[in-house]
Amino acid sequence: MGQIIFMFVLLILFGLPIFLTIVNIIGVIFSFINKAIKQRFYNVTDFFTFICGIFYLCILIGIMEFKDYDKALEIPGDALASQFHSPISSWHSLTIITLFIIGIIGYTVLRMEKTLLPPLLNVLMFSFMFVGILVSLLWIIQLSNNLFKNRLVFYLGLFPFNFILCSITLMNYTLKNYILDISGKNNQYKNKILYLIYDLLLKSKNWLGIAVALMLPVLIILMLILILLGQQPDALIKAFTETSDWTLSTKISPPPVEVDSHYLCTVSLRGHKKLVKPLRYGIRRDTKIVVNRQLMVANAFEQLIEEKVPRTHRFIRYIYDKYGYPLSRHINTTWSADIVYILMKPLEWFFLVVLYAFDKNPESRIAKQYLPGYLSR
Repeated sequence: MGQIIFMFVLLILFGLPIFLTIVNIIGVIFSFINKAIKQRFYNVTDFFTFICGIFYLCILIGIMEFKDYDKALEIPGDALASQFHSPISSWHSLTIITLFIIGIIGYTVLRMEKTLLPPLLNVLMFSFMFVGILVSLLWIIQLSNNLFKNRLVFYLGLFPFNFILCSITLMNYTLKNYILDISGKNNQYKNKILYLIYDLLLKSKNWLGIAVALMLPVLIILMLILILLGQQPDALIKAFTETSDWTLSTKISPPPVEVDSHYLCTVSLRGHKKLVKPLRYGIRRDTKIVVNRQLMVANAFEQLIEEKVPRTHRFIRYIYDKYGYPLSRHINTTWSADIVYILMKPLEWFFLVVLYAFDKNPESRIAKQYLPGYLSR
């Protein structure tokens, strides 16, 4: 039962972004072949794309806990696997975050406005969105050399990609709706200058070119503000180049440091003590570790399963070795350890139910875990 719930949660967590991406790709195609998407469905998918996208992006960055290029990475000895430094340098991150927020603001204003904005405001929002698209493209290019080598890196690139898709769809529909709105209107100006301006804005296809041209003054104004906040004028470029391990990186990092790792051991050691509640020291593979109740319960459950149903134990061990050890290398802060501890709570309760149902002395088995001379994994 615990495995089914765990697999269902994984399906939701990893399947929803893929589903939304497919829907947004279809939305772009429909916007070009003059097929409208039902407004209610469009509103729902749009909402989930941005809410889930931002949430996933922040959670992934928090879990992976990237380090700048000048710091050595810690590679777990139990499961050697690729690790990466931060795709953007922390000292330039304010610039990237600000520019991307500007893109989201442009999209939100244009998307939430029920009636058409005036042409000049439409063009300004287009230019804001182009700024966001520029940052998204740089982000995707930066990740591209590792995009399909690591699942978490792949998901890091999904929201910026979806932002580009949604922006293209919204701009396309805005242009077409504007053409429909002004059709039949015959505004004539005797003043030649006013007529030229009206004629320029009347042809909505000109908006894209004007919006791209407006990007430069928008970027200049934003960079002047960011300079006052301590950012460098070329931070947009240096944010991606002053890194290592990525496509646009120009720096070389110190060699990684190998450490022994086990994800529940890591949780009991690195989590906040008031939450994970470490109990005592224990011995694992001749190494002293910090032990908490959750770790002891999980190990006691595995031991019981190995005794009662060895074949099932081998399958569980295979899943653990495949996913548990790689997970441990991302638990390198107290907050990431706390998150794993909370997520493991339902499984810990499930393990306890099994222990109390099939073991005559469950607490005795739990208490013996990781004691010197007692077999522990």
